[in-house]
Amino acid sequence: MVRSIALFVGCVLLAAGTHDARAAAAAADSGRDTSRVRIGATTAYVAWPAGRAEAPAVVVAHEWWGLNAQIRGMARKLAQEGYVAIVPDLYHGKVADDPELAHELMRGLDENKAVGDLEVAVSWLRTQPRVAKQKIGVVGFCMGGRISQLLALHNPQIAAAVMFYGRPETDPAVLARLGAPLLGHFGATDQGIGADQTDALKAGLARAGKVGEVYVYAGAGHAFMNETRPSYHADASKLAWARTLQFFQKYLKS
Repeated sequence: MVRSIALFVGCVLLAAGTHDARAAAAAADSGRDTSRVRIGATTAYVAWPAGRAEAPAVVVAHEWWGLNAQIRGMARKLAQEGYVAIVPDLYHGKVADDPELAHELMRGLDENKAVGDLEVAVSWLRTQPRVAKQKIGVVGFCMGGRISQLLALHNPQIAAAVMFYGRPETDPAVLARLGAPLLGHFGATDQGIGADQTDALKAGLARAGKVGEVYVYAGAGHAFMNETRPSYHADASKLAWARTLQFFQKYLKS
């Protein structure tokens, strides 16, 4: 009986905690500095910086989880740094809570269509009076890390690209099409993307004569930036974020 009561109380507390977290996320999302917009065939979450002056913009490509609370929080962090941040919904309404569903959704994603959704986001940004039209960057995480690099390879309007632990394009012939400086962040213990790929990315950028920086973080694995997951690595996350802000400062605000 005691065990049953304890389990019941634990479930109630867990539910309350989940409700509180969801309520907090909903409150943040409903603020006057955030909005949901329709772009092409999908929707997007937008976080706006304070003030009314023109600001540079960053397109955010989400992880395999979809457009969830964590990635919306990342958009708000960028807005706090003075950027208009837009996160297109690459899954068109679907969001995963468990890895099995996330894997299914990622496997079903057409990369060309995903890049197309980001292209539409860029076009939408260029219609906004509060956006500095020549200062649009992109950042992506996990699945979105690769998509962010692909966008930079396809869209000459991108002024700076950052990829976090996404599978990189490393062929110098492909990288020759890169029109923007590229910053890459990877975990040294990532089981899916190893030194063979990160070294090839460094070499490919050099051979293609492109501006690029590739960092590999000791002790960090895949998804080390996601503070809601066991993979989170505080030191690597802090350093990678600082480098990202410095990178955007140089190429989007200068």
